[in-house]
Amino acid sequence: MIARIAQILCDLISIESISANSNLDIVVYIERILASSGVSSRRVPSPDGRKASLLATIGPSDRPGVVLSAHTDVVPVEGQAWTVPPFAGVIRDQRVYGRGATDMKGFLAVVLANVPRLKEAAIAAPVHLAFSYDEEVGCRGAPDLVRALMESVAPPVLAIVGEPTTMRVVRAHKGKIARRLTVTGRTGHSAMPHRAANAVDAAVAIAHALRGFADEEVARGGDSAFDPPFTTIHVGSLHGGSAVNLVPEHAVLEYEIRTMPGRDAGEILARVDDVVVRERDRLRANEPEADIVSEELSAYPGLDTNAKDAATRLIAHLASDTKPPTTVAFGTEAGLYAQAGIPTLVCGPGDMARGHKADEWIGFDELAAANAMMDRLADLLRRPSEEWIRVS
Repeated sequence: MIARIAQILCDLISIESISANSNLDIVVYIERILASSGVSSRRVPSPDGRKASLLATIGPSDRPGVVLSAHTDVVPVEGQAWTVPPFAGVIRDQRVYGRGATDMKGFLAVVLANVPRLKEAAIAAPVHLAFSYDEEVGCRGAPDLVRALMESVAPPVLAIVGEPTTMRVVRAHKGKIARRLTVTGRTGHSAMPHRAANAVDAAVAIAHALRGFADEEVARGGDSAFDPPFTTIHVGSLHGGSAVNLVPEHAVLEYEIRTMPGRDAGEILARVDDVVVRERDRLRANEPEADIVSEELSAYPGLDTNAKDAATRLIAHLASDTKPPTTVAFGTEAGLYAQAGIPTLVCGPGDMARGHKADEWIGFDELAAANAMMDRLADLLRRPSEEWIRVS
């Protein structure tokens, strides 16, 4: 089975499903694998039709079952010093190298290799395969995918998001909102700045306010289960101006907020918006056409599944994880499944410390551990979901 998983993984890696590209080639590949086992699937297209998520149900759709969630996109490789071709799928020393090997085509390959086994086993309960697009740029494909899932099947009792966690059960992570502010003022000679509207000044004032809000979140504190244990507010970029003797008429600022579970991101955003209005008014005192436009880059909710929930115990059984459930610093699509009412946890093969880096890899032993989880899942699918609690 590991040879089959490794081959599928190499095939997946060879499809350059970078978020900036269409993912339809990888969707077609997955559709073919599903169809070879007699499993039908349907696409959930992006608004422009260039991309699609894929949804398939194996087993009785009118009964509660399990969701296996993965994303099909990967991050770029430009500027990274790879020693192997990033989009070839290189097998060396019981490892598979390539972009997405760990994040998260490894899990996707394990699921696809197990489709025949899952089809044979899914007698009393179904397994739903939910593969999204554009997770790496803000979980853009998942909302429509989750909605399509919930409209077409009985409410699932468990969702497993197979991001790389070294097969540890992850119960929680922070939510995220990222925005871009585009500031338009009016240029002029630097000797007479009072006759101009300085866009960089306004952006710097907003950045300074964001730093103050960030310090307040540190003081507020949070939960020591997270690292760092508080909501973070971060200015990622600030660009503007062209020459020291010209008042800049244009500036762009990008910031993000990563919220602790239970922290109201809306309250923070409202305070940021107040600062934006203040700076817009100040610019317009000199230039009536001045403006500050806010654009959402990405947004997804956090995850906060109780460590004592039955779903947590169940996935710990499936993953053979005997340690207490943990948290991760990175975000996932798990919060969207949880928001839809599905008990959700994150658990998958590989280590995120290798993700997004040159020479990304995943070990055969890690793929084998995930394959063992599929073995245990297959056993569950042979019995009704109401009996699963006895197993956990």
